[in-house]
Amino acid sequence: MGRLSLFTRAAALVVAAAFVSSAGACERKAAPKQFPLHGQVLSVDAARQQLTIKHGDILGYMPGMTMTFPVKTPALMQGRTVGEIIDATLEVQDYAGTITALTHVGEEPLPTGSGEMPVLVDLLAEGDQVPDAAFIDQNDKRRSITDWRGTPTVITFAYTSCPVPNFCPLMDQNFATLQRAVAEDPVLAGHVQLVTVTVDPEHDTPAVLRAHMKLRRADPAVWTWLTGDKVTVERFGRRFGIAVAPGEPGVTHNLRTALVGADFRIAKFYTGNEWTPSVVLADLRALPR
Repeated sequence: MGRLSLFTRAAALVVAAAFVSSAGACERKAAPKQFPLHGQVLSVDAARQQLTIKHGDILGYMPGMTMTFPVKTPALMQGRTVGEIIDATLEVQDYAGTITALTHVGEEPLPTGSGEMPVLVDLLAEGDQVPDAAFIDQNDKRRSITDWRGTPTVITFAYTSCPVPNFCPLMDQNFATLQRAVAEDPVLAGHVQLVTVTVDPEHDTPAVLRAHMKLRRADPAVWTWLTGDKVTVERFGRRFGIAVAPGEPGVTHNLRTALVGADFRIAKFYTGNEWTPSVVLADLRALPR
């Protein structure tokens, strides 16, 4: 996995600062920011109104990579084809980036291996037992994933320097909301755990995780970050349907979150970034006790 550039890490810090400033009770809606985007369409999902685009650096925001973006209107989806070159406007507001304008500028053959994810095999399904794996937490303590057996647990995958607001920072935001809601729920308080497994173990050392948790106001009694050796992290993630694309700067990955029951079997998967804390809270309350 490549390293993020300096401007990308600066952008990530801006995103993190925005997250903290909006976490208070008197939350103010941030004004949207717009960035020019140039790239090639790799896939078209008309049903979900999304485009997967291999794009160049978006100065002041994020490095060039392959990402899936929501598109604001159905009209912008009309005529979209795989392989076309586009100029677009990416509008970012409240941790979500959306394509709000788009112009066709040409066509090119798809680059071989661009943004391709590794093949996922032996995926866990709902009802399957979560496999054991050895990690290291933010306190540099060796942990087995089975340490959480006996407690309903929500597991997600992210990395601390992710510059994409509606990817890892959104998972952080959702977990922060879950942490607060669980603490205020007389049924769930003290009976739910949150676990984030980094997809960038080469950068996300325990010290980095500790600083990140402090920034996110994570309660270590409820919310744990895990790192470890790259092979273990990637093998564990693949069982959950997590894949990391090779050959990109930074870390390009998909999103998948799992609700695990006290029996440590998968109760439910939440794919992508569209799930909400309220849905997970309802599913937590519905788990057998």
